[in-house]
Amino acid sequence: MRQRLAGVLEVLRGGVNLRPILTNRWTPFLGALTILGVALALAVSLSLATSVDSDEAFVLQSSDGARFVAELNGDGDTWVLLGHMYPTKNTKPTHRGIWDKFANRLISEGYRVLRWDFRCHGESPCVYSNRPIEDVPDIYREWEAAIDYAVERGAETLYGIGVSMGGTSLMQVAAYRDEFTAVSAISSPNVFPNKPPKDSDRADEDGFDKLDGLASVRDIDVPKLFIAGARNQCAYWQSNRYFKRAGEPTRFVIYETDLHGTEILDDQEIGPDAVGEVLDFLADPYGILGKEKRNLAPEADPNDECWPPEDDEDK
Repeated sequence: MRQRLAGVLEVLRGGVNLRPILTNRWTPFLGALTILGVALALAVSLSLATSVDSDEAFVLQSSDGARFVAELNGDGDTWVLLGHMYPTKNTKPTHRGIWDKFANRLISEGYRVLRWDFRCHGESPCVYSNRPIEDVPDIYREWEAAIDYAVERGAETLYGIGVSMGGTSLMQVAAYRDEFTAVSAISSPNVFPNKPPKDSDRADEDGFDKLDGLASVRDIDVPKLFIAGARNQCAYWQSNRYFKRAGEPTRFVIYETDLHGTEILDDQEIGPDAVGEVLDFLADPYGILGKEKRNLAPEADPNDECWPPEDDEDK
């Protein structure tokens, strides 16, 4: 099935060149075979995109026409949507597969899990260039398409969990989409990316920093769970900014670690506790009373861990 999916993606990318066929003396015969092949590829694509009973990958489409590869696992009408992170030194490349261990746990708990490869990651093609950073500002569109798909497929309860850029984009989308019952961001920056590469064609594009979770976190009315490692670059400070600006109910869990995103959930030492925090949150998101902070790194100081930029609102 993965090979068939690769064929479908090649068609979607426009990788099939029909010009030699059209000039060949075998045009009638080869043309018919080509049409049949394309029809079969599209049929597979449509069947993948409409299947909810298979664990095989399928193709979804974002509002700007970008196609991305998704995977649906488990049963039931309570869905958890999972958005992955950008590549790190320990987790590279990144794609929907980084959720494998946690997704299996969710499935065993009775949740239906929808995850995907953001554009220019994993099996999803790029839109702007072969550098994933170029496409990051638009990954919020994959969240929108995933929400639409889940609702169309009968999701009665919908949760969203994102790590790093997946959480940043989730915070942005959850501010204007009301389908979520609760959302969680793990090791997520406030704005991603902060600036485009200097040689990027998008360097002068207005709104390159439009993937902004901090600007909209106040508008998220459902319960929110933030998790971060106190020694993970700026994750502690940035997650603390989310926590301070977010409305109630909100919970912030801090671990004494430099791990990032799904690395926290998969870790042998702190992973069981972190996974338990998320599962408890999903089971009873309104069990949070007001604003709560569980700090397992009491000596950590976000101002020492990451020197913040000037921000009058946080003074």
